[in-house]
Amino acid sequence: MKIKLQQHKWENNGRVWATGFIISGEQRLVNHELLDYFNAVSDLTEFIDILRRANGQFSVIIKSAGEIWAATDRLRNYPLFYSSFSHGYVISDDCYELTKLRSDPQYDNISVKCFLSAGYVINNNTLIKDVFQVEAGSYIVLGENFKSGFYYNPDYLKIIEMSSSAASEELKDLIYKIFSSHFKFLQTRFIAIPLSGGFDSRLVAAMCARFHPDNVLCYTYGAKNNPEVAPAKEVAKRMGLNWINIIYDSELIKGFLSDDTFKKYYPCASNLSSMFFMQDYFAVKYLHENKLVPDDTVFIPGISGDMLAGSHLVPEMKKRVKSDKIAEMIFKEFFGLVRLNNQEESDIRESIMYSLPAGKYETWKVTESWDRKERQAKFIVNSARIYSYFGYEYVIPLWDNRLIDFFSDLPFVLKHNKKLYDYVLTQNIFKELNLNLKKELNPLPVEKALQRFKEKAKFFLPDTLRDRLIDIKSPILYDEITRLMLDDIGERVILSPRQANYYNSYITQWYLSKTSKLFNIR
Repeated sequence: MKIKLQQHKWENNGRVWATGFIISGEQRLVNHELLDYFNAVSDLTEFIDILRRANGQFSVIIKSAGEIWAATDRLRNYPLFYSSFSHGYVISDDCYELTKLRSDPQYDNISVKCFLSAGYVINNNTLIKDVFQVEAGSYIVLGENFKSGFYYNPDYLKIIEMSSSAASEELKDLIYKIFSSHFKFLQTRFIAIPLSGGFDSRLVAAMCARFHPDNVLCYTYGAKNNPEVAPAKEVAKRMGLNWINIIYDSELIKGFLSDDTFKKYYPCASNLSSMFFMQDYFAVKYLHENKLVPDDTVFIPGISGDMLAGSHLVPEMKKRVKSDKIAEMIFKEFFGLVRLNNQEESDIRESIMYSLPAGKYETWKVTESWDRKERQAKFIVNSARIYSYFGYEYVIPLWDNRLIDFFSDLPFVLKHNKKLYDYVLTQNIFKELNLNLKKELNPLPVEKALQRFKEKAKFFLPDTLRDRLIDIKSPILYDEITRLMLDDIGERVILSPRQANYYNSYITQWYLSKTSKLFNIR
């Protein structure tokens, strides 16, 4: 068995390899302290127990008595991959490295369809047959007998009933406690905050202004007409935080496909399992090349408070149904980038159902657990790879275990339409800091319901009529970025996007085209 690590900053002592950090009481364990945390483990039961108590962003590998144990945190911040060969297992943080070791790498066809229709693969698969990944919140044992399991498995039946007032106070106190602890550990570091017009990044900026007001830069990016600019600028002004706007235009993106920086970025960010994001790429590259932030900067994005708070919930999710019905709902919600045939859709639904619990459970509890493990980990959180690619650290306080556990146990009524979260922000935190704006981009519940109805109704219209109703101009210039990508592959579209402005479908198709050429896969 071999360990091949090259993408992340790993510490090791010959027995334990670890990267990232864990918050333990009043300490933030990094480097050798992180090694010591895991080095005390003597058996697998103890390993699983210590993982359950680990709050942070980390991955770990342990050699023990002819076996390799490995795990990632609840959001898979530092992906790990493994494959079996004649000489034994190889584990790596670089999926390309494992694929190169295989004599005749081939695509996993169902994973390819998942990738094209959602932007990521699901379960422990990658795009390549016989190359696998360690899932979010899970562990594996490599050795004579392979074993895997989830050390974090939320209780689908546990719901803590509480009044709105009690829940509001608890959430407010928890937010302050979590951000206070994170900023205490980062007090000497420069902080960069991608600030949009939404609530999540505004909360991050508000907490930064309270606990870390110096050495901060907020930045917004996009086309000149980006509607996020005005509210972001106003919020930064009210908090007295430095702010800049990075304008995306044709000149900024020109020639990016032939740039060595980009050529190295996209394999690192995708790792044959997730779509690489272009949304932040030009902004972080601009900050880096113009030396607007120091090398030891910590980026703190507002990922993904809205999802934790219930933005994904709809009334029909309150029903208790079997796993096949939940799989159907998940498929309809998250796998819509391209058109698939009936067999392909059925294959993906079967793959979704494979990881769902048997029996009848409330749909919303199962769906949000699946969302965290799959879409959030492999798609949303994976977008933060842009920071580590340029050599920066990042921290995601809104995915702190304490917040995950709090929201997991809340009743549906306090999560639907982000009822509790938005109340605590607008009527407590933002109100106290004068951060509520007259014209908010955050949609009201009735506006969200109307938008969801419109999205569903559009697909009953003829393609030509539907495309006329779509604004194909992207506020982050995705229309121009993906046009260059399509030109690069000769507009060879693998599958037609369900909608002309589903730009992620063009990114995934470009990526597969390049991957096929690299590994000579047909």
